[in-house]
Parts: sequence; C-alpha cells; structure tokens
Amino acid sequence: LPHARCGASVLARACSGAAPAPPQADGRTIQPAPPQAEARTLVFEGPKAGILRTLKTCSVANLFLSLLSSPVAVLVSETGTPSTRALMMGIVVLFSVTTTAGLHIATKPYVLAIHRISNGRGAAGDNIPKLETSAEDIRLSIATVTFFGGSSARELDLAALGPASSFMIFANMSAAGIPYYVDPLGTVLDESTMAAVRTAADAPEPR
Repeated sequence: LPHARCGASVLARACSGAAPAPPQADGRTIQPAPPQAEARTLVFEGPKAGILRTLKTCSVANLFLSLLSSPVAVLVSETGTPSTRALMMGIVVLFSVTTTAGLHIATKPYVLAIHRISNGRGAAGDNIPKLETSAEDIRLSIATVTFFGGSSARELDLAALGPASSFMIFANMSAAGIPYYVDPLGTVLDESTMAAVRTAADAPEPR
C-alpha cells in the first residue's frame, strides 16, 4: 500500500505537468516564492468627495424623474392646449438635461483620491512595499467621480502629468489630454509624492 500511494502521487505530478521543487542540501524542498502583490499607498484625498457623489446621484435621479414624469403630466393635465403642455414638458426636460450635463462637465475632473502604486518587496524579503525613488518610476492611480456619482480610477505614470491647457477651465493639471483638478484643501498623506505631483502640474507647457 505505501508503494501504491507513492506511485499515485508521482503519477499525479506527471499528469499535472508541474515540475517538482528542487531539493536542498539537507534534503528539504525549496518552495516557490508567492507572486508579489501590487501595493497601493494613499497619497491624497479630495475634501469634497462625499458631497460630489451625493450631488451627482441626486442630479441624475432628478433627470430620470423629469424624463418619466413629464409625459405623464402632459397626458393627465387638462390645463392649456396639448401643444402648450408639450412645450412645458420640453422646457422641464431640457432644464434637467442641461443642469445634469453641466454638473457632470464641471465636476468630472475633480480628483477624489490619488494612490501611489508600487511593485515588489523590500530587500530583506519582508512585507514592506518597495517604493520607487525616481520620478520616472512613480506610477499613480487617480480616481475621479463618474456620471452616476461613483468612482473611476485611471493608472498613469507621473511623467505623463503636466499643466492643464488653457481651454480646461475646471482643471489645474492634465495627463494625456485628460483634465484633473486637485483641490488645494485636500488631505495629503504622502508629502514627497504629492510634491512630485505638484511639480509636474506646475511645469511650463512645451511650445
């Protein structure tokens, strides 16, 4: 029976295609190192994140309410002519669409949070993430508010950051043509990384 169990385990390793771990000098086997996880360090938090999420959620809800209730109001109401009621419905819907779209355009660049992404571990093999030291190696994750009030993060290199163009009226920095607004009143948790972000945002535009 021991020989049968040994043969079954060898056969299972052979069928799985996994190479056996090489033995050490003292007879122990060397276990493969686990994959290194991606570490994220919070650098910045926007102070108006909660307010913007609530405001955008209410604005979208109001838009859908207007789209649904306006036709019903036209059909039920007996005031004025049908054309007058239709005109009023159009004005209400247009107002809701315009205000929701304007709010989205104005708040889309607002940065909710910035995270610094680092891969690997310390030199001693411990659980301390290895942070990059040069600006070219720093990678960021920038979260902005979505149309429905959620959060959407975009990963980019620090070197891709630059000043906002003159037509980006609601932004103070940009990356690959995407505007961002970093609130000066936000909470900074990593001064060195945030200083590098500000330096990149304040760099003169290439001519």
